[in-house]
Amino acid sequence: MKNIDLKETFEKIRNGDKEAFALVYSELKKPVFTVVCRTVGDSLTAEDITQEVFVRLFLSPPDSSVKNIRAWIFKVANNLSIDALRKKQSLSIDDYELKVDDTCENVAMHLDLEAAIQRLSQSERQILTLHLNGGLKFNEIAAVCSLSLSATYRRYRKALKTLREILDGGAL
Repeated sequence: MKNIDLKETFEKIRNGDKEAFALVYSELKKPVFTVVCRTVGDSLTAEDITQEVFVRLFLSPPDSSVKNIRAWIFKVANNLSIDALRKKQSLSIDDYELKVDDTCENVAMHLDLEAAIQRLSQSERQILTLHLNGGLKFNEIAAVCSLSLSATYRRYRKALKTLREILDGGAL
């Protein structure tokens, strides 16, 4: 869903259209959950935060002055995630539900990737997931994370390099 579509949809949400809200929810729940889960490191907490993001979105959608609604949604998710980390003060290992049709190789690859991502710094993990899972551009991520564009891009590139080293068997 493009930002222009989101603006039109949010106008409908502000007018109480539940179908418009359901459309936004179905479109963004998975990327929001993924970003939050990788930030807080706990799928149960991530589910709660994701639900809270959409409750806030429904009860108090952004006004028409918000230019990038998608970035606004991820900013809310980021702020709630940081609040949860402050309360928890430690990250736990994600609980993943394995699907019956997952092969051992796919499961192992997924777990290796998730373990490697968890070894990144919180900032790198956040930037990586906002870009890959959230679909945000680097300037949007910079705004969400309160960083400069160049710092955002450098951290993203460093995160990719670190992931490659970890997954290639490097001991970091």
